[in-house]
Amino acid sequence: MKSMRASVLSALGLFLFCHVAFAAKPPKRLYVFGDSYSDIGRGWVDSDGPTAVAYLAKRLGLTMVASNAPNSAGKSLNFAVSGAPSGENPGQAVPHGWLGLGMKNQVSEFVAMVHSGAVSFDPETTLFFLAGGLNDHSLSTEQTVANLEGEIDSLYAVGARRFSVAILPEKIPAFRPVAVRLNPALRKIPTEIGPKLKGAEVRTSQWGAFFDVILENPSKYGFTDVTNQCAGRSIFNEDTTPCATPATHFYYHEAHPSTAASKVVGDMLYDELMSR
Repeated sequence: MKSMRASVLSALGLFLFCHVAFAAKPPKRLYVFGDSYSDIGRGWVDSDGPTAVAYLAKRLGLTMVASNAPNSAGKSLNFAVSGAPSGENPGQAVPHGWLGLGMKNQVSEFVAMVHSGAVSFDPETTLFFLAGGLNDHSLSTEQTVANLEGEIDSLYAVGARRFSVAILPEKIPAFRPVAVRLNPALRKIPTEIGPKLKGAEVRTSQWGAFFDVILENPSKYGFTDVTNQCAGRSIFNEDTTPCATPATHFYYHEAHPSTAASKVVGDMLYDELMSR
């Protein structure tokens, strides 16, 4: 009994040590994997400016660039690609961009960069942010979870220790069904995979819920239109002429937030991170 109690206390002590060590060190590097809600140029930016994670990086004082940008050494990298599913997909070229490169492919790119020496990082001060699932309409919940947990495993294998798994927005009509279906399972990922990864911190982020907060009380955040898109998409040959006041529209493109909305969410992400 004493031996078992000692083992439990030892394990608890290790968990608390890792938690305190990580919590005491704000991220100095940020790596992002995801879809259009995070893409800043690796694929195709489905907005009129930076996405929420880019604003988070700015608040942290970090320089974030798309993962395929030149001179990216030593910078925070964003691998997110518009249209990405949580798993594997080769994607396809579009004018001035790329669509649909899967999150598994994105993580594989990162792993290859680590192995080649192009990327190095301090595990204690590097945060890996995974925001995926919005494009998993045709995948089962179990497959989405397996994809994300597999990607965390791959990142852990090359030294990653701090992970944030994004909860999805439930009040955006186009994505509500998949978000409502996936969120309960996404919330369980830290308790499912965390104990298997020695020395790691796996948490959820209320990333998607922050978009919902804006939609619940848009006037508080300066938005007067939470229904209509501000402009069409060039890749779909739509009229790209922007509305008169993009900053007061929640949506810039259909079902995709304006950079003004993303900035609000980025600030919320910063507050969330700093409160831990």
